[in-house]
Amino acid sequence: MSNTSVLHQPRVESLNMLIFTVTRFLSEMGSSIFKFALSLYVLDVTGSPTAFSMVLGFSIIPGILVNIFAGVYIDKHDKKKIIIFSEVFSGLLLLIFFGAFKFFSLDIVSVTIFTVLLSLIQAFCFLTLNASIANIVNNDKVASVNSSYQTIGAVINVVGPILGAVIYRLIDLEMIVLIYGIVVILSGFFQVFLKFKRKTMVEENKSYTESFKEVYRYINKQTAVKYLLVAFFTINFVLTPLLQVVLPYVIYQKLDLSGQGLSIIQSSYFVGIIIGALLVSRKKIMQAVIDKIFILFQIQALLFMMWCFPNFLSQDFLNITLLIIVIYCIIISTTGIFNALANIPMTSHIQIHTPENIRASFFGVVSSITSICTPIGMWLYGILLEGIDWFYIPITSGVIVLMVGFLANRNEEVKSYFSKETLEQDIGLKHEKVTSH
Repeated sequence: MSNTSVLHQPRVESLNMLIFTVTRFLSEMGSSIFKFALSLYVLDVTGSPTAFSMVLGFSIIPGILVNIFAGVYIDKHDKKKIIIFSEVFSGLLLLIFFGAFKFFSLDIVSVTIFTVLLSLIQAFCFLTLNASIANIVNNDKVASVNSSYQTIGAVINVVGPILGAVIYRLIDLEMIVLIYGIVVILSGFFQVFLKFKRKTMVEENKSYTESFKEVYRYINKQTAVKYLLVAFFTINFVLTPLLQVVLPYVIYQKLDLSGQGLSIIQSSYFVGIIIGALLVSRKKIMQAVIDKIFILFQIQALLFMMWCFPNFLSQDFLNITLLIIVIYCIIISTTGIFNALANIPMTSHIQIHTPENIRASFFGVVSSITSICTPIGMWLYGILLEGIDWFYIPITSGVIVLMVGFLANRNEEVKSYFSKETLEQDIGLKHEKVTSH
């Protein structure tokens, strides 16, 4: 008797991938446009960088709280319903904000409260989505979905702010809120048609405290998982500050290039992410890199060190603006390629191998690490740029990442966790017993 679920039918799986890709693109493009337009609105109304930073800071806090505490709730409840309701509630909140915006005069406190509530709901949705990818496609397609997701994110990072600036000048924030609210509600409606698989399991009525302990017991027992958490912490502590703090300082202040040159160089990273995501979506490349993730990690470290190349050029070469832009674009885009080649297989592997009853909680821990270490890294790198030559920052960052990658790559348990044999088991699991809803 076959245990094949309806989800294993190619037509159903393809429909799931299409729905996921389209709804993520619409929701996250809308979010990028809205957030950028909102930042321009706050600056236009207040003219205050402090007010702008306050709104931005408060929008980050809910995500950290949700990642820490909501994972257990998500693991205990129907993920599909959580995704749908969080999308619909986000849309309704946006429509309420549209009404308040249209009929009342809103101050910066009201805008901040709205931003916090919206971020809270959307953080719930984002965490649930990450924990659900392995439930909407078979194991051999998890990397393809993650590749599509990374590609969408990279495209949005490039295009979203540009569209946000243009649309904000063409129509006011009020209409942007209305359109975004409608798009998010439609996205929630389309996700009703997702078919989820769920492994048959015995439900356990554990307390939230016991569920929290179970997640940390799982992490504590898995040496490979602990290395992964260190890797996530290190790369987010280093990469985002390098891109958003060090690179603008070097390009704009030290090398005296234009803002346009800086934007081209920064955009090249997301071009690299798109290329890497497209490459790793191919099964042969996925098989080739799965046991080399921490070697790719070390290559990224060497690329960070190469950011210092201007210090080794004569003044004649430094005066050739196009040369500097081209070299930086090559280095930064290559960094993006290797980041995607390492990150997508690593994330996909975790989604498949983390037990479903703690998957959202585990991703909550990972997301919390990312959310907390990134601003700390940005603050620290900003302080260091004031006190030391910028040359030492990419060098030191590269050395740290290189050491983490080297140690992880030599660990036998990590090698076993990411072995090709394990991958073959992943993509060979065609007949696990599942129920769809």
